[in-house]
Amino acid sequence: MSVDKNSIEITIPLMQGGTNLHFQNIAYQVRHQKEDKLLLKNISGTFRTGRLTAVLGPSGAGKSTLLNVLSGFKTQGVSGNIIVNNEIIDRQRYRQLVAYTAQDVTLLPNITLRENLHYAADLKLATNVPLAHKVEIVNGVIALLGLQKCAHNQSQVLSGGEKKRLSIGLELVSNPAIMFFDEPTSGLDSVSSFQVISYMKDLARQGRCVISVIHQPSSELLELFDDIYVVVDGRCMYQGSLDELIPTFAEAGFHCPPYYNRADFVLKIASQYDSKCAEVEKLMVKSEKSVSASMNLGIQREYDSTEFLVEGRGPQYPISWWNQFTTLTRRTTLGTVRNPQLMGLRFFGHVLFGFTIGFVFHNVGDDASKVLSNISLLIAFLMFITFANAMTVILTFPLEMAVFVREHKSNYYSVSAYYFSKLVADFPWMLSGVTAFQLIMYFLSGQLYETDRVLMFWGICALFGWLAQVYGLIAGCLFPIEVSPFIVPASIIPALLFSGFFIRYNELLDFFKPLTLVSYFRYGFEGLVQATYGHNRTEVGCSEIFCYYRKTSKILEALHMEPNRYWTDVLGLSIWIAFLHIVLYLSLRLRLRWNR
Repeated sequence: MSVDKNSIEITIPLMQGGTNLHFQNIAYQVRHQKEDKLLLKNISGTFRTGRLTAVLGPSGAGKSTLLNVLSGFKTQGVSGNIIVNNEIIDRQRYRQLVAYTAQDVTLLPNITLRENLHYAADLKLATNVPLAHKVEIVNGVIALLGLQKCAHNQSQVLSGGEKKRLSIGLELVSNPAIMFFDEPTSGLDSVSSFQVISYMKDLARQGRCVISVIHQPSSELLELFDDIYVVVDGRCMYQGSLDELIPTFAEAGFHCPPYYNRADFVLKIASQYDSKCAEVEKLMVKSEKSVSASMNLGIQREYDSTEFLVEGRGPQYPISWWNQFTTLTRRTTLGTVRNPQLMGLRFFGHVLFGFTIGFVFHNVGDDASKVLSNISLLIAFLMFITFANAMTVILTFPLEMAVFVREHKSNYYSVSAYYFSKLVADFPWMLSGVTAFQLIMYFLSGQLYETDRVLMFWGICALFGWLAQVYGLIAGCLFPIEVSPFIVPASIIPALLFSGFFIRYNELLDFFKPLTLVSYFRYGFEGLVQATYGHNRTEVGCSEIFCYYRKTSKILEALHMEPNRYWTDVLGLSIWIAFLHIVLYLSLRLRLRWNR
């Protein structure tokens, strides 16, 4: 692979054989306000190997929808045929051939450009590909896209143009035969736009089929494209070479003024589309007949099936589940370590608050005259663990969700591999923070120094931190970052009310008493009380002449708690954790379904 620093032209290895893509009678229907709406109306066309095709059309014409459907990203409500080299192939094989780069590609902010490419190579290339060859591929992609100067920069500091080129590189590591781009120049200046389209042109020259939605390109940018495909109201208005664009419109009675941008002229005509306008409708019908005729010449036989991208039987992913899991775990761990805000909240925030709450409640744990203060400390303890562990993932997980959706749709890995890697990578950081907080607070507040009691206290804290983290992951998965910080506190309040701290169990109306059995705060609070005052502890020290709560049985009686329920509380929290894990997995599935 060679790079000429004084030119945009870059030489990369040729594709082995060409890939022509035909799509036939593609229809896409969605449900909108209790009515079915047809976004693509039996649209057909051909994209040829070695040529760069621009998809043009006014806003709302169906350009991005067409790309989403042809890339296999949208499958629900779609009918029609996708034919690759005169063959209808299944979804698994098709997704291995296709790469799709969306308009705004979300990247993990704390991973460097080179690391992003290495992780993409690990996930998208077969296991039998040697590490040295993967490194060679990554180096080649970096050289091809002119990213040498920023190869070691984290994604969050890359410029818009560098991010666009990196998004191309992520798909290029697997050497796809068909590449789709949705408005790759959006948000870029004219120089960066020209560079990006030039790279895409070079990819097409190497034998790939490259298609890009482009919005109002300049004359200079339009010249880089070989073919034009115009979409209007979910139908094809023109398909052909750039050179034939203006003559075809002229034959229909639409003449382009001299020195006028051809793209602007086409968009002007397309925006005037109305079924009542005879000239435009005539052009549309003629174009559709021309597309059908050219397809009949290019396709050797007729296809009657309307089922879109049927499921295949072959392996869906290039590497095994275990390799997906280990690669994702390494990447998630690296991103977490490099996030100072997240690490600060998770560990140092726990340490700081542990010292703060420990000094505020200094030596209240073994003094019967301060039992009520100690009980308040226990509920404050649980509240801090909940918010500290739930809110930290809420602030980061919605961004990661966008990466998960993109990578899963691009055939990087399975949902289960991502699910388990996320749990495993995040668990040690949660556990270290909760442990540091618990030990500092436990000894500063003067709780009883018994090893088994310390371990019992720690066990409840660890389970509650685990529960809170999964709870935050669910909220971050299902809700946008603007909403989830409100959803979590609001949904926690009912569980907190029925914990047994604010109102005793037996004081509740009969209607509310069953709710205490489904309150995770009840199991956490009762578990800490049992670890502190239960487990064969009979008396608490007293610094005054008389202490009403000197006997631990009085404390449990005042709280309406039965003795020796610690393991019941552990079981209750464990059931909640298992339930939330199931909900989290289903939430990931649901998130993907929303984007189908």
